[in-house]
Formats: sequence, structure tokens, C-alpha cells
Amino acid sequence: MAYGKGKTKDMLKRMADLGRPVMSDNLSELRSRCLDITGQMAKAGFSTHVTDPVPNGKDLDATMLRMQRDLIKASVMNVVWIEKCRLLAKSAITEQMKRRQRNLFGRFRHIDTIGDRKLPDGTARLINLPEEWSYRLGADDVAELKQLAETMDFHEVIDFFGRLHAGETPGNLTDMQRDALLALMSQVQERFQCPEWGQEAVIQLHLDYRCIKGTKQALSSALEAIGSGLGQGRPAAHHIALASHTARGAGISLEIRLAPGTAQSIHEHHDPDRPYRLTGLALELGPEVAQLRGILARPKVTMDLSEITHVVAEDFGLVDTSSLVVLELPGSIDPETLPSVNKTKTQAEKHLSNNVSGEEIRLVESLQLSGRNFLVRINEMAGAVDQLRSEIDRSYNRLDRIRQEINRLLGRDLREMVEEAVLTAPRGLNAADVDRLLRMHGRFFRLLGGIGKMKARRRSIYRSLAGLKKSWFGYVANIRMRLASKYRALVVSEKLDYQVIPTDKTSYKGRTFNRMINNGARAQYTSRADNKLDWRGIPQIKIPAFYTSSTDWRNGHVDKAQRRGEVFTAAADGARWHADLHAAEMIGRWLFLRPRNTAAQAAA
Repeated sequence: MAYGKGKTKDMLKRMADLGRPVMSDNLSELRSRCLDITGQMAKAGFSTHVTDPVPNGKDLDATMLRMQRDLIKASVMNVVWIEKCRLLAKSAITEQMKRRQRNLFGRFRHIDTIGDRKLPDGTARLINLPEEWSYRLGADDVAELKQLAETMDFHEVIDFFGRLHAGETPGNLTDMQRDALLALMSQVQERFQCPEWGQEAVIQLHLDYRCIKGTKQALSSALEAIGSGLGQGRPAAHHIALASHTARGAGISLEIRLAPGTAQSIHEHHDPDRPYRLTGLALELGPEVAQLRGILARPKVTMDLSEITHVVAEDFGLVDTSSLVVLELPGSIDPETLPSVNKTKTQAEKHLSNNVSGEEIRLVESLQLSGRNFLVRINEMAGAVDQLRSEIDRSYNRLDRIRQEINRLLGRDLREMVEEAVLTAPRGLNAADVDRLLRMHGRFFRLLGGIGKMKARRRSIYRSLAGLKKSWFGYVANIRMRLASKYRALVVSEKLDYQVIPTDKTSYKGRTFNRMINNGARAQYTSRADNKLDWRGIPQIKIPAFYTSSTDWRNGHVDKAQRRGEVFTAAADGARWHADLHAAEMIGRWLFLRPRNTAAQAAA
């Protein structure tokens, strides 16, 4: 894609808002055809079953290029847009096929995991199996399956389930255990189906010169005109014509508009030593709105610490999303004296125990950004998702029972799929059973439609959650960036992937809450915040997270008992701090700790 390849692949990238073109009939038609073609491409390349090997890039290209050639011959769409659809579909299905196999492996490996909420009758719920198996499987069965899972690596697990799918019974499984694993596999298969682009989807098209009437010259003129406005911090406008959705059709008129506010905001980050330039365009087509974005690129900064005298340190948490402190150093930083940050847990504890910090580093400013309201909202969403998940599971169980009964009356294998077409009753079936068969058939598809609506509501909640995270984490990232810019400071934070609330904590709100807060939360914030710093050329260093919240930097005493909730109480003299602000200050001092003897001599 244009965003990450070519001459600018090693540069920093970001998107700039270039206005919302009118969603004309031509753009709507282009979007409609792209959604259809992308769906066809996805189905052509998507492997049927979870245990099928994930095709490599060459094999997938071979399959999808055949589909592309057939579509071109049929003249269903302009060739350039067909190719864009193929690339979109390829990345989507590749990720989906990998995700479903990882999910199957993870569910099997953690088959004994119990949910925090019990079933209505008090039975512990096995969260990685359909609900009915929490009642049917005994503790010995679960233990045996867990033991079996731990003897196999990823590829062995996929092969194992492949043999199960083929009708074999590997691993000396009992019938009950085999059926439970088949149900697990069926659940994964149902969840991770071929990606679909429905009518509510937003499709993103990266516009290279072939997508524009006038080809390279037209694209270059547009990038130059809008790029000039960006360079001067002034509004700009330019007109282009997209290639038609049909071969040799009339161009689709598109107006590029750089608003004054966008131009000024981007120009604030101007750096003569690291100039940015507009390198590409991307068009996002939604059901009712079109959005045009420009791709900006600039060189990466070479970190220079020799003139830095301040540090902005951050402790990322849950209740207090970000605790920030600004520390003033006694002089500029000497990079040669900084310790290595690649330390194991044991090495980090030794570093903190043998080194201390004193009054030579001065606290200048501190602030906390409370995430209490953010967490309350996520907890509400988690409750709604839990309710929907329970209803969906119960509906699937009913659906399975109805399917088996329909197949029994039809004299078929109980596991066969039920066709939506009107049933023809087999000969020999009495009138009462025929009537019952037809009523169950109608009930089956009404129930299936209801499940679809519940899934749509669940997807809507997840979209709302993604928007909530984006808004809150973007706000927090901007605060940190502005603080670092104000003091021309080095930003120091922890290497941390995610944080969870342990089940024995009073603040624990359930597995769904933990998953919703952590599903990309830390990575999303880190990516957003760090990218802002990189774009501004603000240096940053990440240190090991071990023991930063339980160490007294004045004497090197490392003890988790010093932290209790929101309070840090020093074991040496009873001095007290807010625990998160203390942790942030420890993070800021981590790089500048000195051996005890050196610190004592300096104090004397």
C-alpha cells in the first residue's frame, strides 16, 4: 500500500485531513462495486476450514490473480480498482486465517479456564467451550484434555484438530472428549468466518497515479499544490478526477481542500532540519460520507540528549490513566553515562537496590489524568457485552437442538446444515410431524436472524469502545507531548504491554472488563503517544517496569509492601507519596541513579 512502501518506507508517516468531498452518485457506485469485488476476492482466497493451512503470499496471489483476471475479462469494473480490492481482501483474509488458528490453539491450551461469573445454577463456566459443555464435561475430562494440550506445540495442535475434523479420534480420546473438542472447533469456525464488507463498512483506497485521470502528472500537481499549503501553514484547494469505476468511463470529480485549522496545526510541527512532505492520498468511502486524507512523511530524528536538562516521566495506570512528573536535572545529559535499559527482572532489582537518587534532581511539576469516568463507561459496555454473549450462547444451543431435530425428521446426519429453501417433507412422514418440521424450520431461521441482530449490537458496542479509547488516549497523549515540548525534555516511560486487575482485587470487574480495557489499550496508547513524540522530534527512552512502583529511590529499598493502594509509604522513615506519582518520579530518576557511595560523598 502507498502508506508504507516505496522511497518513504523508512520515514515517519501520519495522515492529514484533506476534507470531505461530496458523496456523489459516482463515488457511491465506486464504493458499492468495491465492496462487492472485495467480498468476492476474499471468498476466493479464504480457506474453508480452520485446520486448513494458511496459504503463503505466492499461493494466495495465484488464486486471487485468477479471480482478478476473470473479473477484468467480465468488465465488471476498472482494472485499477479491481487490483485495489484484491490487495484489501488479501491482507484482511490473511490476518483472519491466522487469528482463527491462534484462537483455536489458545482455547485448547487454556481449555480449563473458568469464568469469573458462574452459570445460573452455580456451575463454573468453562469459557473456552460452548456453554453446554460446562455441564457435560467432568473435572477429570478437563484435566486430561489440558494435559494433552500442553504436550503439543502450535503446528501439532492444528494437525490434531485436522484429524478430528477428518473423522479420526487421535490421542485416545473418549467419545465425550472428542465431541467437546469438535464443539470447540465448531465455535472457532463460526466466530472466524470469511471477512465481509457490509453496507455499513468504510473502505479505504490508497490513490496511486493509476487511480487518477492524467496519471503521474495529475497526481504530482495535486501533491505539490496541497503540499505547498501545508509547508506555509495556509489553506489550499485542488481539483482532481478519479478514474471511473468502469473502463474508459468519465472521471469522478473530487475536490481536495486543506482547511486553515489543519494547515496551521500541522505547520506548528515544522522543523527545517526535518521537513515533511505530502507523499500520497487516501480516500475513505463510508455509507454516507467520503473522507480524503493526505499521507505526510518526514525523516526520523537522530536522538541528541546533550542539551537536555529536563525529564518528563510517566506512569501509565488504570484508575489514573497517566501520572506525569517533570524533573530538572543538575546538568545536561551525558549519553555515555546512561545505564542499559535491557535488563531482566533480577538485573533491574539489583540496579534499583545498589543505586540511589537525591536532591540533585528536582521535582518541577506533576499532574494526574484520572480515568475513573473512562473506566465506568467501559464497565457499562463490558456488562452489555456479557449479557449479549450469554444470550448468543443460549441461542446457539437452541439452534443446535432444533437443527438436530430437523435432520432427524428428514432422516439425515444430525450435524448437517439446514437449508433456507422451503423443505420438502420425506415420504412416510405423518401430517403432525410434517407440520412440526415446517414450524421448526421457520423457527430455526427466525432464531438465526435474532442471533445476527445480537451480534450486530455487540459489534456496535465494540466500535463505541474503540472510539472511546481513541478519544481518551489521544487526549492523554497530547498532554504528555505538550509537557515535553514546554520543557524541551526527554520522555521516560515503562516497557509495558498491558495491565490487568487481578481477580483477588476489590476493583476486579470481570474477565470481559479486563479484555476490553486491555485489548489493544496499552498498545493503542503507546503507539499514539510515541508517534506524536517521534513526529515532533522529542527523544524518548523506555525502561524496565520491574519494581518501579515499590522502590524508595532515596535509599534503594525495594519492597512491594511499601505500596498499598494509592499510597506509597517508605519503610525507612514513613514518608508518604501518592503511589502513582511516586512511581512516575522513580521512572524519571531510573536513568540517573548513582551508586550509594558516590551519592553519599556528593551529599557530604
